[in-house]
Amino acid sequence: MGRTLETFTQKIDRIRSEWSLFRRALRREDQILLDTLFDHARLHAQAGSYASPPDPFSAILLSILIEERKARLAQEERIRALEQRLR
Repeated sequence: MGRTLETFTQKIDRIRSEWSLFRRALRREDQILLDTLFDHARLHAQAGSYASPPDPFSAILLSILIEERKARLAQEERIRALEQRLR
């Protein structure tokens, strides 16, 4: 894999470069956030490769959503713990 077929990681990198003009138009702090989102997609490259969707962008978006959801759940848990300590 990788010699004749594009790996999922390569697909992520290709799509990331396709969005380079969009990235360039963002403010610096938003550029960093966009980079982080694409980094999140790389965390799930194995699942993307296994699913082998015809449109890799949908798998990239799902990967980003999974990581964002995990971060939100962790924050909610921290808030609950802090609220418990205040009671």
